[in-house]
Amino acid sequence: MRLVETGSFAEYLAGLDKAALLHLLRIRPDVRVEPVPRGFAQLAERLGGTDSLVSALRMVNRDCVVVGQAVAALGPAATVPGVARLLDVPEATVRNLVADLRGRGLAWTASGTVRLPERLAAHWSAEVGGGRPVATVARSVLVEDLRAAAGALGVDVDGLRKPELTARLAQALADASTVAKIVARLPKPVRARLDQLRHGSGVDYAGYGVSRAGADPNRLLAAVGLALRVNGRWELPQEVAVAAWLAEREAPLTGAPDMPPAVAAPTEVLATAQAAAQDTLRAVTTLLDEARSAPIGALKKGGVGPRERSRLATRLALPADVVLLTIDLAHAAGLLGLVDSGYVPTSAYSAWRDAEPSHRWAALVTAWFELEHAPTSREIQGDKELPPPLPLTSGAGMIRRTLLRAARGGRAVDAVGKHIDWFCPLHGYEGTQSEEKVAAAVREGQLLGVLAADVLTDCGEHLISVADDDPADPVQDLTDRVAPLFPERPCTVVLQSDLTAVVSGQPTVAVSRLLEDSAVCETRGTASVWRFTPERIRHALDGGWTADSLLAELAVLSARPLPQPLEYLIADVARKHGLVRVRGMRSCVLADEATVTEILHTRGLTKLQLAQLAPTVLSSPYELDEVLTKLRAAGFAPVAEDTQGAVIVEDRHDHEAPATTRPTRAAVRARLSAADLAGQLLADPHGETAGGTGASDTFQRLAALNTHLTDAELALLADALDHQRDVLIIYRDKNGSRTRREIRPRELYGRRLESWCHLRNGERDFTVANIESVAPA
Repeated sequence: MRLVETGSFAEYLAGLDKAALLHLLRIRPDVRVEPVPRGFAQLAERLGGTDSLVSALRMVNRDCVVVGQAVAALGPAATVPGVARLLDVPEATVRNLVADLRGRGLAWTASGTVRLPERLAAHWSAEVGGGRPVATVARSVLVEDLRAAAGALGVDVDGLRKPELTARLAQALADASTVAKIVARLPKPVRARLDQLRHGSGVDYAGYGVSRAGADPNRLLAAVGLALRVNGRWELPQEVAVAAWLAEREAPLTGAPDMPPAVAAPTEVLATAQAAAQDTLRAVTTLLDEARSAPIGALKKGGVGPRERSRLATRLALPADVVLLTIDLAHAAGLLGLVDSGYVPTSAYSAWRDAEPSHRWAALVTAWFELEHAPTSREIQGDKELPPPLPLTSGAGMIRRTLLRAARGGRAVDAVGKHIDWFCPLHGYEGTQSEEKVAAAVREGQLLGVLAADVLTDCGEHLISVADDDPADPVQDLTDRVAPLFPERPCTVVLQSDLTAVVSGQPTVAVSRLLEDSAVCETRGTASVWRFTPERIRHALDGGWTADSLLAELAVLSARPLPQPLEYLIADVARKHGLVRVRGMRSCVLADEATVTEILHTRGLTKLQLAQLAPTVLSSPYELDEVLTKLRAAGFAPVAEDTQGAVIVEDRHDHEAPATTRPTRAAVRARLSAADLAGQLLADPHGETAGGTGASDTFQRLAALNTHLTDAELALLADALDHQRDVLIIYRDKNGSRTRREIRPRELYGRRLESWCHLRNGERDFTVANIESVAPA
């Protein structure tokens, strides 16, 4: 694969020095997901992919968006001086913003012209709107109409022929600021019609838009020189659309808002953050310990419903929003999973619980930082709640990450939140919705110790630094950085003569299990109170404890001798424990004494663990069907009876296990470090190394079926098909409707791709030619 066009995006990327390339690959981590780009041409294609561009734009501020739209509006004439003139700002300001866009892989320069990736240019051009340049439109316009338009804009048209009129009209419309002022003065109906023409939705119906007074918006636009009649239809020149876009902005570029520093004492911030973080660690541990004892109830569709959350909040003495947060965080961190009985701790929980506080906090806060929704402000889809920990589409994660990054360096978080629309202009929320997401981010940040006293804490600063550095193991990196901020607080247990135990600090697994087995928790918090009762002591003895082992373990916990009432309680319960015994039995065999004796001495029946209860009665811990099968195999001819002694007539039928239709979610794709991918690209800039997805038979078959996907997108799709991995696609069906799907391709049959569609929760076929884009899932 060769770099093709002079001045192309791929050539620009190939010309970056190593430091600039590393910076780009760090802030665009999606391009480092396997299969990684092979050469700079594929890198340019991945960076220009729809999903990759969307992810990058989430981190762009308002001024960068405006400059990008101005570049799209000017097209081939987009130079730094040209953009500066259009926006009426200093060139240095535009140059800095263009450099920011370049550093994010959203623009590049070639021969003094600022260029944009094709899809981004099309998107921003559509937002600006407009059609052809006036010089092109004028070729099909009558001289009289050109003369009228130019005259309306103040051009001296006497004696000018069509070429001169066209040139003078183009010169007048090129003064975007003057035309923008004309647009701003238009009456609302006329402005509405201009916007329709600008975005290509205007239709020349007879009498369209005519008011009672008979005013035609089209002719009013023509009267001020903004619209031209072309072969019986009205058309808005591109220059007018750009001016209208400019008129929508009171100040095109505002610069970063003035953010006052927060006023907070460092010692107060540290103490508050440490206390909050410890409380959240305790809440998550309490929730998961509870789930280990009794699974958290799950709804049929998945998730923990409001009733179960309310029960947990009451039982664990936790606020409702903390329960929401802990469920989502535990699941996102891989500590809580779903089984048939409900949500229970995963196998990773024991190691997490035994780890240092800094590591436990780092695992939770890293998961929170990467979440795309706000646990304490979950969106409603339709009129239905999507309960935690079900994932949902949301822009709250974008707002959270932007808020924390903008608050670095001691800025007041409240002030940053009020200007979130500048820092994060593409969040997609309207009205007070963005304020709700900011409030949720602040509340959750405070609960986790990331924010305190209106400022980003030291823990929060480390979190953002690790996220920006993008290390191979962010949890461990963050753990190492915050370890000094999380001093170990040993667990202490005080056993009291009123049969209670006061526990301070974070209980170990052994302490928690001992107390859960033998006592009832009465209060939770920084210090919890547990009460020993006869019922719980009996429960401990039922679970395998003995009086001696229980007393010994309790003595180890306490720094003082065991209270005498507790010793008496345990001894009294142990004395009565086991006086009555109940033997478990699933089957009972009845026969005469001789047959019973023969059965007991049959070697092939020893696995049934038969026990003689009476001369003619045997018991077995195995189910009736298995006992019947074993006896028949040994040469006996038993029949089955019900509980009343009636013979059971066996109903023979075939058993069939239900088919599993939904596959498990794909594992997270491997991701190269920025340094490793940079090294590969610099060593093989054209992607000519033998092997790789691009050379596979699957790649070639897909390329023959779809000619508009890029090589990078075909490589992703081929990799997904070859290795049963999930990908995101934009798909256009036979009716022309576009949908975004997460699929797992399985087989390629002719022109169709048989796949599992996660959106439809079932098998679906996709025509390969109708797939418009592909991105990693």
